[in-house]
Amino acid sequence: MLRLLGLLLFLPAYLFAACGFGLVLARLQGSAGVLYRLGRFGCRVGLWIAGTRVEFVGQEELLRDPRNVVLMPNHVSNLDAAILFGLLPIDLKAVYKREIDQVPLFGRVLHRAGFIPVNRKDRGQARQAMARAIASLRAGSTFMIFPEGTRSRDGGLGEFKRGAFVVALEAESRIFPVALTGARERLPPGALSVRPGTVTVRVLDPIDARAYSNEGRERLRDEVRGRIEAALRGPLSVEGAA
Repeated sequence: MLRLLGLLLFLPAYLFAACGFGLVLARLQGSAGVLYRLGRFGCRVGLWIAGTRVEFVGQEELLRDPRNVVLMPNHVSNLDAAILFGLLPIDLKAVYKREIDQVPLFGRVLHRAGFIPVNRKDRGQARQAMARAIASLRAGSTFMIFPEGTRSRDGGLGEFKRGAFVVALEAESRIFPVALTGARERLPPGALSVRPGTVTVRVLDPIDARAYSNEGRERLRDEVRGRIEAALRGPLSVEGAA
């Protein structure tokens, strides 16, 4: 109960203050770097208050050269994005639902940081968003895309959508599959508070999308999904760790 109270007191106040302060500094400095630093700090403090410990395995190659990289994690909890954005020392970008723009200041921060809004119900706008992501990757950005598109309701690995792989193929990116275990136990769908414990993040060996043609998109999808599925069954899984 105390952890929940701490999060409720910290997160809204920090979000409002960091967004306003960060936008001003980003404008003065001509760089979005401060927005990323403030965002990572907020995520880290929030995870600490929640009692969430995170263990990373295999991230060394990603950190050596994160340019034109797409991270593709499994998605089982609302903690997933906070863990990856907050604890990886990389300026991760993402494609996000346009509805988030309605959150005061937060939408402006995402735009300034190079995140890309998408309306999935509008095919034309969705294609434009994909084209922007491809151009950003080719310019050296790092994107995180959940290939399942949404959180798994039962904890299992869901169907992978085509959009993430179209983007990676067109941008000729490297794909790093990522397997998260323990996050669902910390914050299951529908839960109101985070349960203290450990989450393990396994950054798997990269796959070069240049080795696949557009016709090989399904093979690429199956390779990424197969690696994540194998890692989730592997000996380093800590599902249920406390």
